[in-house]
Amino acid sequence: MKYFALFLFIFSCTANALPSISGKVKSVLVGHVYQNKLFIEVEGSMANTASCQVNPTFDFVLDISTDSGKAYMSIILAAYAAGKDVSLSGYDECTIYSGVTNFRSIHVK
Repeated sequence: MKYFALFLFIFSCTANALPSISGKVKSVLVGHVYQNKLFIEVEGSMANTASCQVNPTFDFVLDISTDSGKAYMSIILAAYAAGKDVSLSGYDECTIYSGVTNFRSIHVK
């Protein structure tokens, strides 16, 4: 029974691990060809990479067609312009743009 409890504990810890990265925003990409999407590249190494992430350049993609997406874009661009350290997290899915992890949150330091 105690081995089963240990298994459940380990499984629950790994199942809840979200893709994340900390560092400075290295680059952003937005343009007509990408419609309402903002691509974000952060210096550093991704922890808990999303299972669908295959893009070698960009770490996250954000839908900027919504009010919340526009607000996040403003925060990301301000952090980029100021050279601030950030921590970004994402979901384990690539539904906004195939091969790039969906953006979840940002913490500007």
